[in-house]
Amino acid sequence: MLLTPLVRALAAAVLVAAPLAVPGASPAAPATTVADAVPDPARTSSLPVWVAPVSPHAENPTNPLAGRLWGVYEGPQDQVWRPFTQATGRKREALATIAERPRTKWYGAFVPDHRIRTTVTSYIASAQDGNPETLAQMAVFRMKPWEGEACKRPTTPAEAASYRAWITELAAGIGSAHTLVVMQPDGPFLLCAPDRAAKSELLTWATQTLSALPNTSVYIDAGAADWCENGTAQESFRCAEILKLSGIQYARGFALDSTHYAGPVENIDRGSEILALLEAAGYGEKHFIVDTAKSGRPTLWRDMVPASKRDLKDNARTCRTRTMKRCVTLGIPPTPRPADPQWGLPPEQRAVAAKSVDGFVWFGRPWLYNQADPFVARRALDMARTTPWTATGPR
Repeated sequence: MLLTPLVRALAAAVLVAAPLAVPGASPAAPATTVADAVPDPARTSSLPVWVAPVSPHAENPTNPLAGRLWGVYEGPQDQVWRPFTQATGRKREALATIAERPRTKWYGAFVPDHRIRTTVTSYIASAQDGNPETLAQMAVFRMKPWEGEACKRPTTPAEAASYRAWITELAAGIGSAHTLVVMQPDGPFLLCAPDRAAKSELLTWATQTLSALPNTSVYIDAGAADWCENGTAQESFRCAEILKLSGIQYARGFALDSTHYAGPVENIDRGSEILALLEAAGYGEKHFIVDTAKSGRPTLWRDMVPASKRDLKDNARTCRTRTMKRCVTLGIPPTPRPADPQWGLPPEQRAVAAKSVDGFVWFGRPWLYNQADPFVARRALDMARTTPWTATGPR
């Protein structure tokens, strides 16, 4: 792994350690004594999770994302990696802010059914870098049709059959690897589908299939702090409905803010309301993750400014100074300890985060055009320069 000087020094001291044992982890994981294998978690909790594993919050002892390294994929599947490896000097250092941090790889129909197994196996092998206890991350963006097209036509029988084949192959590729899966980003589009019941059946089956893997934690996309269903007042019961229709009974929990720009405080408030609705409906205790890749300057969707008059808000303008507003820049770095004091949450949200938020995760992709493709170096460089966060706390 190519590391910046600071991280390289830290890694030399701690990367030899095995991951911490997490209560509730799969019995297949090898038993490891903390005293013999890892540094004192009290001393390592301030290190980035891609450098040293950190223990879960005491209020969330079964957090499957804690107690292990978060892997960084290095290879051609990542749009950021090649520009980073070809860069030099300050540009390379800036791009490392993205390239050398754990991020979620999105997979969809652009990877054919017969290739998804080997593609994912290769991705996991690189992310784990020889340590089978390291966490790999991916988003399943496979439903067809989706987004606006999902509101206009149903999934055909052929598309449904292909979806099942693809998910089956994906599950085979993941196998026993420790994996975080974000299920179907932009979840609110399910609610506008004319064949909601049919898509619900497919999504529920996919959630159940992937959740049945021994070390996979599935988080179903439930929208964002400011998005539950288009054309409504964005009430939390609508976000909860997405989850009920997508198999939340099988999942670890849900994910918020895949493509919007709200901050962690607003998303934790939304998540807290959804948790209460799910518990009242008999789904038990669930957890959630929040994207922080693009919330360095929290902005509601209605207030965000596109990069140009020709662009959509999906391609928001980047912050070019640290005081600029209504723009996108990098937020809190990935961590399974969202309630740690350096992240600055107010007391109410910090309490919720400690108990119910499994992590701040970079599953958003603001460095890509329209958050999709291709990589845009200028966007990445702007955000690396203006983010208010370092790898371990505020600037």
